Amino acid sequence: MSDERRKIAVVGPAHPNKGGIAVHTTELARHLAQDPAADVKLVSWSRLYPELLYPGQVGLPDATPEVPEFTPTLRPLSWSSPASWWSTGRRLAGADLVVLAHVVPLQVPALLTVLAAMKVARSTARTVVVAHNVLPHEPKPGDELLVRRLFAAVDGVVVHSDAQAALAHAHGARRVVQADLPPHLPGGPRLAGEAGSRVPRDGGVRLLSLGVVREYKGLDLLLEALAEVHQRGFDARLTIAGELWGAAGRRVRELATAPGMRGHVELREGYVPASEIAGLMAAHDAVVLPYRSGTASQNAVLAFAHGLPVLATRVGSFPAQVRDDVDGVLVEPGSVRALADGILRLADGGLKRLRDNVEAPDLEGPWDAYAAAVDHAAEGGTAAAPPGGRLLAVAKRGAEHALWTRVGVQRRVGEQLAKHRLGLAPADRPVPSGVPRTGVLHDSAEVADAVAQTARLRLPAHPDAPKNWDALGAVAAVLTLADDGSRTARVLDAGSARYSPVLPWLRLYGLGRERGSLAGINLEFGATVHRDGVEFRRGDVTDTGLADASLDAVTCMSVIEHGVPIEGFLTETARVLRPGGVLALSTDYDQDPPDTTGVTAYGAPVKIFSPADLRDLVALAGRVGLDLVGDLTDDVLAHPERPVHWKRTGLDYTFVLLTFVRR
Repeated sequence: MSDERRKIAVVGPAHPNKGGIAVHTTELARHLAQDPAADVKLVSWSRLYPELLYPGQVGLPDATPEVPEFTPTLRPLSWSSPASWWSTGRRLAGADLVVLAHVVPLQVPALLTVLAAMKVARSTARTVVVAHNVLPHEPKPGDELLVRRLFAAVDGVVVHSDAQAALAHAHGARRVVQADLPPHLPGGPRLAGEAGSRVPRDGGVRLLSLGVVREYKGLDLLLEALAEVHQRGFDARLTIAGELWGAAGRRVRELATAPGMRGHVELREGYVPASEIAGLMAAHDAVVLPYRSGTASQNAVLAFAHGLPVLATRVGSFPAQVRDDVDGVLVEPGSVRALADGILRLADGGLKRLRDNVEAPDLEGPWDAYAAAVDHAAEGGTAAAPPGGRLLAVAKRGAEHALWTRVGVQRRVGEQLAKHRLGLAPADRPVPSGVPRTGVLHDSAEVADAVAQTARLRLPAHPDAPKNWDALGAVAAVLTLADDGSRTARVLDAGSARYSPVLPWLRLYGLGRERGSLAGINLEFGATVHRDGVEFRRGDVTDTGLADASLDAVTCMSVIEHGVPIEGFLTETARVLRPGGVLALSTDYDQDPPDTTGVTAYGAPVKIFSPADLRDLVALAGRVGLDLVGDLTDDVLAHPERPVHWKRTGLDYTFVLLTFVRR
């Protein structure tokens, strides 16, 4: 093992400790270790809590890990041995990065001792705390002081929600990075042909609540809502699978075993082993998350992984995870009536539709974004790497995940505001303007205007500023020429990138409600993934596999200059577009292009189109049935500046946007 590898230590609970944080710590170590330049070890606990202070079972009921163990995993820490805290810190002094899982304030003295020992040993390691909860759901005196001291002792803090970020800042964190909690799911894959496929013959619905029962999770409210549903004449049934803690657990047991609940509620007390999760999911119709309050939870993602819709309250991460009336039902927190109405929404013929809309979650992309967030918190700057390096891919995935999370949240909030007449419906958002259907990006002022317009339209801007110009033009062409105002146009982004703006912006304009109506293809894609209803799959722009005349629009942004066979692309585009369908095409252009002989990028020759090249392209398009909107006159093709700079090649040039209509 090379001494030049970056030494990373992840400190936190792992097998045989149970629960989501132990699984998260293990998966974090595993994903950090995917970087070949990293030497990662997991430093865990032999004894995590005093049993007298922990109301549940500390370890797993059997020896089977919930997820595969990470190698190497060391277990030198014990809550009862301060000497183990100090010796662990001394051993970590040679690390480059130490990531500490903050679980509960009870463990903070141990973490502070580890950090103090590293300091005494003159460690130069960067230090990051991953705060699953800045403060406990039921805080105790002294918790805030401990958390302040922990945050003051490290370089950065990673949190999982806006509210937690604000709380971390309020408790003295120097640098706070918010990252969506990535999926860390125990239990293996769904049972083939079973999970989420059953609808009870009596018309009822079987609900599943999975996990430790605590007051903030609202199970008492759910049981009261279930009783109300029964009074309305509907038969819903509930399984509560998990440990019952403290007074909240006693209250839930009392409600669940009341005479009126007999036959309607099943209590499965105790920790649910990972091996039983798939079977439990397969036996139920929906997962219910009736939280009074919350930060981030994996249970919605776990439900989707097993094909089940979700009934959840509008707290924590649930509004970003669950699409109301698409793959689940969202209700207001703390309300028995709202939960009862939500159960009835599941029953009112909606269960099958919701289940059909459930999309398998992306289990890898969010982890790359999360690893980048940890680096960001540690280094005080954005994760970056030489072109083609792993961290470049990480940064792209991070940008992708942040973009689609924002789109999903913004779209759902907008729909709710419009529903209550508090804001514009997606179809009422003003259409982009100012970019010609066919034209050239003239100067840096037009770049600035494009970025400003994205802000006015509340569209997430592309970080590469000039790319907002052609994306605005393409979106405007689709909305005005290819869509009839119903926002039902079927659009393919050819040569797509999942972090590029065209498809996310179209989604915010209300397109993509029908499954598969917004899609992106690229030969670099692996497995098909979905982002807020948009499909991304592996595909060739010269051989899409789509039916004739099946699309209303094709967009292709800065793709054809990378070695794409132009005739094959135009012929295929003409085939899949309906008569009157639209192609919005942008590419690199210069009225006096530099010599790019021998210049390559991404394994293909680089081409900057000249006026003659563009006229040849337009003539070829005409021969296959694509007519240019506008003209390529000398005035149209002139540009006083070269506002685009490609750092990889050192080239300066501009963009051209060409819009065609299918005859």
